[in-house]
Amino acid sequence: MFAPSATLVGSTELRDLLAREPAMADVVRAWSRLTLALVGIGSLAPSPLLRRSGNAVTARDQRQLKELGAVGDVCARYFDADPVDAPFNDRLIGIDLDRLRAVERRIGVAGGTDKSAAIRGAARGRWINILITDVEVARDLLDD
Repeated sequence: MFAPSATLVGSTELRDLLAREPAMADVVRAWSRLTLALVGIGSLAPSPLLRRSGNAVTARDQRQLKELGAVGDVCARYFDADPVDAPFNDRLIGIDLDRLRAVERRIGVAGGTDKSAAIRGAARGRWINILITDVEVARDLLDD
């Protein structure tokens, strides 16, 4: 089964309306049946691809996330190792932390030493329990 990734909408009201749509309700129900989640691990600064998609957080939100100690995200849920109270969590459509952690195999995919802090936080916070990465990051994590 494939479940789409998280998205950030303009308001809490829109999130609530979309959640009532039959297709979205089907996706939310499917989250409880997941046995494997393949997730990207994002750094605090969004990638150029994410920026072009229009689904990146604003510069203001990035500053707030940094002040909260966030180092990265999984499914648009920002963390240091523990979740941070992102200013836009009430506008996010996506799997929540408890449901994600209930998935038996949570495979994180990320590479590049610029993502080492985010990858480390995702592992320490139990956002992932399997990691696919590159040799440089693996060495960096082992040296920690």
